[in-house]
Amino acid sequence: MKCRSAIAATLTVLTTAANAAAAPQISGGVTSGLALTDLRASNGPRVAYHLGGRFDCLWLRERAGTMAFGPYVDVATEAFDTFQGGGGVEWLVPAGDTAFVFSTGGFARTSRFGVNPGVEATIFWGSRSFNYHSVYGLGVGLFAQGRWGFGDGKQADAIFGAQVDLEYFALPFLFAYEAIAH
Repeated sequence: MKCRSAIAATLTVLTTAANAAAAPQISGGVTSGLALTDLRASNGPRVAYHLGGRFDCLWLRERAGTMAFGPYVDVATEAFDTFQGGGGVEWLVPAGDTAFVFSTGGFARTSRFGVNPGVEATIFWGSRSFNYHSVYGLGVGLFAQGRWGFGDGKQADAIFGAQVDLEYFALPFLFAYEAIAH
């Protein structure tokens, strides 16, 4: 009798339990801040404006307050005289209501020295929401990034700034659309 009850309970759990697979969460944001460039060059350091974009996909996260891991891509410019595109991996570590995102990867930079490769590392601290109803999760916070170039330009940059999710820029247009449509 106990064996049949255990089998029935097991079959009930296996056939009615919700799927626990973690869906990926994507995010995109605008980065803006202060860059200290040319730290290894004889004429450095230079202070410049940083503007960029960052897009990522976090996996293995089932709910808020859990770790995640995934790829990212980013684009950036310093003082609008360079262009950098890169990508790598990142690791989200929850810290209470906020989170840290540690990332590292490679990039290529175009400047007066041509195209040069390099490596970058970033620490992000801020809000990284988990969306239970969609694959898009909001993110907003502060970041610090270091870049080290391997080319003739002796690039070494330190960047400090804020990252604001792209959805925040779309909200006024979505509110206006909803107001007009209804």
